[in-house]
Amino acid sequence: MINLLVLDPHPIVRSSFKDFLSDYNFLNVSGCVETAKEGLSFIDSNPIDVLISEMILIDESPINLINQIKEIKPQIKVIFFTSQDENVYSFPLLKAGAIGFLSKNIKASVLAEAIKKVQSYELYITNNFNNQLDLDIDLEKPRNSFGSLSAREIEVLKYLTDGKRNIEIAERLKINQKTVNTYKNRMMQKLNVDNMLDLYLQAKNLSLV
Repeated sequence: MINLLVLDPHPIVRSSFKDFLSDYNFLNVSGCVETAKEGLSFIDSNPIDVLISEMILIDESPINLINQIKEIKPQIKVIFFTSQDENVYSFPLLKAGAIGFLSKNIKASVLAEAIKKVQSYELYITNNFNNQLDLDIDLEKPRNSFGSLSAREIEVLKYLTDGKRNIEIAERLKINQKTVNTYKNRMMQKLNVDNMLDLYLQAKNLSLV
């Protein structure tokens, strides 16, 4: 039996998840929580094997969530189950320590099989590898033209294009405002732009806006 915790800010997703996976008796949805804080508390006091999490959370960034789970229960596998763009986010989050990145458009059978394979064989999995999981995925190899951006830089980029100020981004990511500015300057260099408008246009190419 694989014990799951579902972390998603959307009530419909939380309320329907047990039904979504009801045909798979090797999976047990132990709990469904709304926030990262609730999720970390649940993980701390319950035997959880896999966390199924939305990427866009109310109170935490996905990178910070991964890091905190590593500190509390490093054996827990993290799979992001989200509507966000796989081409942008999957490999940075896998590099950060997640074990999977799957679209909310997939069938329950695909998710169930992904969880089973991840738990049994320690494989990395994304939508591209549903049927052909590769034990030798090179997570250091860029998979798109923006592969030079780190997971944290992509996080900062999304917040910037959402109109967040440096102070808001710093508070959300629990980093210094100067660090936010450092990430911004580094991204501009990597994407070969010199102003926020061009950075916005590049972010649009990334489907972040």
